[in-house]
Amino acid sequence: MRHLSEVRVSPLRRLFHMAAGAGIPLVGLFVDHTVMVGLLAALVALAITLETARFAAPGLNAWFVRWFRPCLKESESRKVTGSTYLAIGALACFIFFDQRVAVPAMLFLAVGDPTAALVGRRAPGPRVWGKSPAGTLAFFAVAVAAVWGLALGGHVEFRWALVAGAAAAALAELLPVPLDDNLTVPLAAGAVMTLVG
Repeated sequence: MRHLSEVRVSPLRRLFHMAAGAGIPLVGLFVDHTVMVGLLAALVALAITLETARFAAPGLNAWFVRWFRPCLKESESRKVTGSTYLAIGALACFIFFDQRVAVPAMLFLAVGDPTAALVGRRAPGPRVWGKSPAGTLAFFAVAVAAVWGLALGGHVEFRWALVAGAAAAALAELLPVPLDDNLTVPLAAGAVMTLVG
């Protein structure tokens, strides 16, 4: 995200987002698809349980916000965290798409979203829906670089469908969709890669 109202998001949150987001596709490279779905389902169940508990108990929520403040947006003290949406988005990707699609889709989110935010905040020029086109181009560039790295490592075969998926992910991050980016970005990328083949 790089809305002007969120310029106070800490670098630690960006780093956490990238590390946590990249961890999922990296594990997905080496773990059986069925096992991966099971692990992500357990993660989602845990995340939803924690979210429900902290909203039901104001004291627990205050403790949570105090300890994890550097990794949270201000609004996440009152709303579901981006990490929970990330887990849900990852589970949906691995359920709906082949592992060879789900892994790059999640990698696009992990490296592209924080890059778009960092570049977009600093880039001069016009804004589109409150965001910088320069951030969108940076998202696309690092997403393509990420799958190129996967291809060089022998983990995927480089195809134009991956480039199309990277473009779809960058566009999904730019568009003013009311759903969280952690859901829309990987699902849009996965859908396009599946359709393109």
